Order: sequence, then C-alpha cells, then structure tokens
Amino acid sequence: MPRKKQLPKTDFDIPEYQLESLARVLLPILQEYLSSEQGQKDYAELQKSQLNNQQSNNKASR
Repeated sequence: MPRKKQLPKTDFDIPEYQLESLARVLLPILQEYLSSEQGQKDYAELQKSQLNNQQSNNKASR
C-alpha cells in the first residue's frame, strides 16, 4: 500500500479531510481561471512581480 504524501504542518487547526475537500472544490475553479485569457495575463504579471521582488532582495542582501 503506497504511503500517503506528508503535508506540511500549518498553524491552522483544520482537519486534513476538510482541507482535501476544499482542494477538490477549488482546483477545478482555479484550473478554469488559469486557462482563461485573463487568468494567463494575471499569472504572467504575478511571475514578473515575483521575479522583480527576488531581484530586489538579492540586490539588498549584497
């Protein structure tokens, strides 16, 4: 029998079965949004923002 994937601990006291139920509801919604034109634009902006933040942090730590 395969081992169940170990999930990282959180500060929330939410049972794992409730988190899994929430994920089952949200996943199709997120997939649909990210496959839309607006979702792809937003995701590209997010990646660009994260890259800029990463570069800023690297410069600040030098």
